[in-house]
Amino acid sequence: MKRAAGFTLVELVVVITTLGVLSAIAVPRLLEINDYKEKAAYDEVASAVRYAQKLAVASGCEVQVSLAGGGYSLQQHSTSCTSGSFVTISGHPVTSHTYSDVTLTSTPTLLTFDAMGRSSHSATITVGSKTIQLVAETGYVDAQ
Repeated sequence: MKRAAGFTLVELVVVITTLGVLSAIAVPRLLEINDYKEKAAYDEVASAVRYAQKLAVASGCEVQVSLAGGGYSLQQHSTSCTSGSFVTISGHPVTSHTYSDVTLTSTPTLLTFDAMGRSSHSATITVGSKTIQLVAETGYVDAQ
């Protein structure tokens, strides 16, 4: 007697049910990719501002953070710690970035950290729907 090859009805039902459960959980998360982009941009901007403060303290030179045009850039004086125009820092991966999918706004748009880690202004930086607060007197970056 020959046995027919193939899947049983029970096996097919189990596979279809498993695929249904996985798609019900995974597909909505994949559609919320903008939430992940916003969180990544928020974390990157907060890290960049913190890095600017730490670089100013470590180098003893002012570091300027420019938050405009939907992105940020970290800048230092071009010739010495106190003279020359501010130019974008090169040689480090977190010194500038522009976002196309996430809105980035700041009041004010230019912040300068001194050698003590203090900021020239208090600031509210908005990345998507999340905000970062910067305290001028201490340079503290409050990002949750």
